[in-house]
Amino acid sequence: EAARSGGAVKAEPVKKWVDEPMTEGGEELTMEMAIALQDMADKRLKDLQAACGEVVMSNTPDATRHAAQALCAIIKNVLFTPRARAPRRIPTDNPAFVENIGSLVGGGKVMYALGFEEEEEEEEPGQERGDAPPRKLLVMNRVYLDDLRAALAFLANVK
Repeated sequence: EAARSGGAVKAEPVKKWVDEPMTEGGEELTMEMAIALQDMADKRLKDLQAACGEVVMSNTPDATRHAAQALCAIIKNVLFTPRARAPRRIPTDNPAFVENIGSLVGGGKVMYALGFEEEEEEEEPGQERGDAPPRKLLVMNRVYLDDLRAALAFLANVK
């Protein structure tokens, strides 16, 4: 456009924040809160590294490699569609989960370190469970994208 009009284009100042940074609750983000949030993120990554270390040290190399591949697939699915519910809900009785992660020493700790929590499956309307106990799930209710990206990078190096 500048070449057509023969004049210079005035650059707009770059804004660091569109608005003031806010927390999920709507309060203004302070430096103290930002530091506390970063400390929590650092702790989550440290917990993940410790849990992965337990898997590596306590299981066979083959089992560890399969676990890392399965965990990377789970993380990629969540990163691809972070708002979708299905990738963030894993039945604990799923045969692939049990074989690759659930049956390993430290496998549950890795899932908790990724942000999964244990819950019982809710009954769908019109669906009767009868006497069967509710199905247990691992559910990621809060998605920390930066944590998942860091976990993916870490797990990609697990041999």
